[in-house]
Amino acid sequence: MSTFDLDREKKLDQFFRRNGWLLLLATLSVSALLYIGIYWSMFMFDQGHYWAIILSGLFGHSFFVILMHDGAHKSLTRTKWDHVIMNVSAGLIILPVYTELFKKYHLLHHAHTNTDKDPLWNGFKERLFNERRVLYAILQCIPFAFNFYVVLQSKDKETKLKNPAAKPNIYLILLSLIVAGTIIYFARPNVWFVLGSFAIMTSLGAIRYWGEHMGTLKNKESNTHWFPLGMGIGNHEVHHHQPGYSWLTLTIGLLFRKMDTNPLKSIKGIFFDRDFRHYKD
Repeated sequence: MSTFDLDREKKLDQFFRRNGWLLLLATLSVSALLYIGIYWSMFMFDQGHYWAIILSGLFGHSFFVILMHDGAHKSLTRTKWDHVIMNVSAGLIILPVYTELFKKYHLLHHAHTNTDKDPLWNGFKERLFNERRVLYAILQCIPFAFNFYVVLQSKDKETKLKNPAAKPNIYLILLSLIVAGTIIYFARPNVWFVLGSFAIMTSLGAIRYWGEHMGTLKNKESNTHWFPLGMGIGNHEVHHHQPGYSWLTLTIGLLFRKMDTNPLKSIKGIFFDRDFRHYKD
């Protein structure tokens, strides 16, 4: 990808850096609306409308992208406060502990994209994908299944990052646990609502990953694709070239980019197209 190709997002990012208050206002406003949507979905679920977990999972996925994904990259304020925001947000959706591990392995993914050291595409996943693709797809939709495997199987020599801030922070984990405990105590969410929402979030994340890193195109390392309420994460080629660009920069930039794929094509590809593969150097 040439410098010219990145010109629009570069200018957008510079604008939002000069007007940091605007990015923060947009982030807090949109994330607040998403959180209200999650709470409304919980209310609907309690009334017997069990389909509401689909909306909750969709809103939760978007909430995760804006606050936890961008927090891991320090794309919101570009300070250590982004990691605080990330962990408070994780507590709000009762997902403590996980985000600090996500931060470490997601940053490793960006440091070693499409190589043997990419923790999101290790040898085990590759073999399973090649030999039992349907099972791979099912497992990737189960909450935390592959994630815990990555944590348990990763070797220290393969998971070192120069940035010490990438390591899980026990104090931030405690903060996230306190926030999660407070939400559980006061909101008392239905256990099945929480588990169901996680399942939808995980499934959406899996389909999004297939769209980001898989396809039949040649000489690609990632795709640019449409995703429902994706909050710019579909602008994935740009994201891999400039991980520090905010969700708002990527969202606006995505409006002007040609799409390589969409979720329906990704699902069709992984189940029915033998040429559908993971991009790898």
